[in-house]
This record gives sequence, C-alpha cells and structure tokens, in this order.
Amino acid sequence: MKITLLALGSRGDVQPAVALGKGLAAHGHAVRILAGTNFHPWIQAHGLQTADSTVDTEVMMQTELGITWAERGTNPFVTSKTVAQLHERFGDALADDMVRASEDAEVILSSFTSSMHATAIAAATGAVHISAMLQPSPLATRHGPASMAAVSPRGDSVLNLLFSKLVVEPTLWSMTGPVFNRLRNKLDLPQQGRKEAIATLRRTPTVFGCSPHLVPRAPDWPENWQLAGFWFLDEPEAYQPPEALVRFLEAGEPPICIGFGSMPARDPKALTHMILDALAQSGRRAILLSGWAGLGGVTLPETVFRLDSAPHGWLFPRVAAVVTHGGAGTIAASLRAGRPTVTVPHLGDQLYWGRRIAELGVGPEPIPRPKLRASRLATALAAVSDRDMMRRAAELGEKLRAEEGVATGVAMIEKLVADHRR
Repeated sequence: MKITLLALGSRGDVQPAVALGKGLAAHGHAVRILAGTNFHPWIQAHGLQTADSTVDTEVMMQTELGITWAERGTNPFVTSKTVAQLHERFGDALADDMVRASEDAEVILSSFTSSMHATAIAAATGAVHISAMLQPSPLATRHGPASMAAVSPRGDSVLNLLFSKLVVEPTLWSMTGPVFNRLRNKLDLPQQGRKEAIATLRRTPTVFGCSPHLVPRAPDWPENWQLAGFWFLDEPEAYQPPEALVRFLEAGEPPICIGFGSMPARDPKALTHMILDALAQSGRRAILLSGWAGLGGVTLPETVFRLDSAPHGWLFPRVAAVVTHGGAGTIAASLRAGRPTVTVPHLGDQLYWGRRIAELGVGPEPIPRPKLRASRLATALAAVSDRDMMRRAAELGEKLRAEEGVATGVAMIEKLVADHRR
C-alpha cells in the first residue's frame, strides 16, 4: 500500500512516526512522511521518503507566537489565541502540503495536528484515513484517566463529558475551523460546522501510539479506537558518546537529565541560571540537553554537563531521573528506562502526561512552565530520590519494555484498512 504519514510538529511528533513508518515499510508498504523541512535529512537517513514541505517547524516555534505559546501555553486562553494566530499564519501552507503529500496515497495516517484536515483530504481522494495519535483524543469522554481535559481526572464523570463538549471541542474548532473550511473549499467539498466535523473525527478509525499502562482505554471510546503501545525508534547500537560525556557519567553518582525538547525559551540564559540554582539547592549533578530552548550559554559548574543531543534510549538508562517538558516521546523514553520523571509542561498534551505521571506515582506533581522556579524544581529533584517512586518507575519500565508498540500498531493499521475495504 502507498501510505502517507502526516507528522507535522516537533521532534516528539516526528520520531514516533518514523518508527511506525519503518515498521510499515518492513511489511512491504511504500511510506512517505510529511514533516517540517528541518527533519527531512534525519528522516531520509532512516530510509524513508519525505514529502515536500514548505514549513520549518523549528523556525515556526522560534517566532514570537511560538515562544509565547511555549512559555504561556498552560493558560487555555493564551493557547486559544496563539494557536489560532499560528493557524492563520502557517495553516493554509501546511494544509496545502498535506494535500500534495496525499495525492496518490491509498492510506493517510494523520496525527493530532492533522486529523481534522485529513478527513477532508480523504473525502476528496478516496483514501482510507486512520488517525495515528500519540496522545489520548481531545474529544469527549467520561473517563478522566483517558481525558486530556478532565474535570474529574481519576474516574468516570459526566462533568468530564460536558466540559469536553462545551469547552474543549468549541475551543479546538475556533482554532482550526477557519483553515479547515478553506481547505474544504479548495477540495470542492461543502463546508462543515463544528458538530459535523467533530462527529466525523469521532467515527475515524484511530490507533493510539501510547501505552495502556499510562492511557487506560475509556469505556465510551468507539470500538475502532485502539491502543497499540508507544512507538519507539530503535536507535543505532553503534552510537558513540563523546568521551567527555563518558568521563562525566563515570565521575560520580548518576546525574539528573534536564531538557525541554522542542520548546523554545525567550531568555535561555535566565532559564539556565534558574536550573543551576535548583541543582545547587538540591546538590545534584546534571546533564543539560540544550534543545530548542538553547539551554547553556553560561559558565557551568563541574557538576553540570551540557549536551546538544543524544539518543534517549542510550542516555536515559544512565541517569537517575529525567526532567522534561512532558512531550509524549520523551516521557515514553524516560519511563521505558524506568526513571522517575519530573514534568514541566509548556503546552498541549504535556499537561496530561504530567498529570498521569504524578497519578501513577512515578514522578512528582508537574510544574507548569509559568510557575517554574528554582525552589520548586529543587523540591522536585529531591522527590525523585524517594525509594517508592524509584521502585514504581522501575516496575513501569519493565512493562513498557515488554510492549511491541510498532508491531502492534502496524497489525492494527493493516486490519483497519482490510476491514474498510470489505
């Protein structure tokens, strides 16, 4: 089958798509991935074809709008306004990229950022559309543990359902609806209102690339929504770490790994100084992953090592704990390594993952980015030394390492396509 994977977003959105794409390619399918131009060389190095794209997602996130979203995105009003503006600025170009990438596709696999648009493209081309989500759906459910915006997060409640229907879904529509209907116009499709568009999404077969150990299946999900497990990209065993990093790891107790992935920062030096202050208060050694925030740029003590990047599958088993923005890919890698995880959610589903980590007792309560202070981070760094938390994280790691998320996801997708064609 000719399969197009729409993976527009950060590294955390693209890497699981590459893992799934390689799994599909190994089954004989022709796979093409649409991602930001900044990821093309890396995707191609994994032997996968890239679709032409006009947007560099790192450049997009380094704009004033992107930085505002990253630093204040835990505020729903800021998110609603900022994402709507980002859609107006970049949305039409991204939608056009999706159309071109899907022109000859027999199957379209969409992500959170592209699923609504993909319903229109599939309707116009006749392709089979399956949503390949890396987080639970934002659509309405009573089940708090599977809801990204739960009023009652620990159990079933009609309040969760009502909040999603009355607040979350209208907010999502206000951000994406205008670009979505402009796309439908270009495809000679009739306009859709919010309720019809949401109903179409809810009917769309969905495979979740996340573990049921973190995202329990909601009883009110449609039958064709299935949990596959996380889609991990197996990194090359031949990875050679810098000698200085090896010496640092061997020079003392396992450090804390701190990095915020693809989240930019308005003042990288100030953020770095805050982290260094927290480390001094806690007495912990650390590895700083610079990421899109640009951590570093200041004089570091001997107890802190700055690193541009390293495969998480190699690095995380060698550290004591991980401090992260809470993106799905990073928390999956941290928990798979069996490490307690501190989340500093910046935006989107990161709030959900931070909440679930705390509920499962494998990390402390999340620290939303606007509330990040050295004292709060120092308290969290002390918490990850708790023996019970370390034990729970190790036990969860064993369960995640036993999963075969990519193989399961490939099998689910192939079956959903076969069922659709019957």
